Amino acid sequence: MPNRSSYWAIAIVFAVVILLGFSYYWQNRGVSEDGLPRYALKTSEVEAAYQYSLEDPEMLDHIPCYCNCYRLGHENVRECFVKEVKDDGKVVFDEHGSNCGICYYTVLESKALLEEGRSFQEIRSYIDDKYSSYGRGTDTPMP
Repeated sequence: MPNRSSYWAIAIVFAVVILLGFSYYWQNRGVSEDGLPRYALKTSEVEAAYQYSLEDPEMLDHIPCYCNCYRLGHENVRECFVKEVKDDGKVVFDEHGSNCGICYYTVLESKALLEEGRSFQEIRSYIDDKYSSYGRGTDTPMP
């Protein structure tokens, strides 16, 4: 007949297995097949903004956001979508951009203007002129 310590050992192993499974689930929950978080798939516009924030980070690093997200510590519109890129290349997304039309329209309009052949200065001026009345912009320097 097993003793009391055997039952404790089995209970501890069972608990560790459950915790590891939950940890795996928690870390991988809500990620789509293309690597975007599920909240980035809310609408086609939101998804396109998240995709573009990965495709052209250098340009978006120099475009301000006027939704008052400077209060969140954001320095440019890209940070409304991408919080951090780790040394191993893993992207940590920010959910903020999925819930803010100013953010995702700023990204999409910047992309469209670039595709039209507009210069960076023209794009920046357009965004500043159009959105600066909505709120204080991020402190985003020109390149």
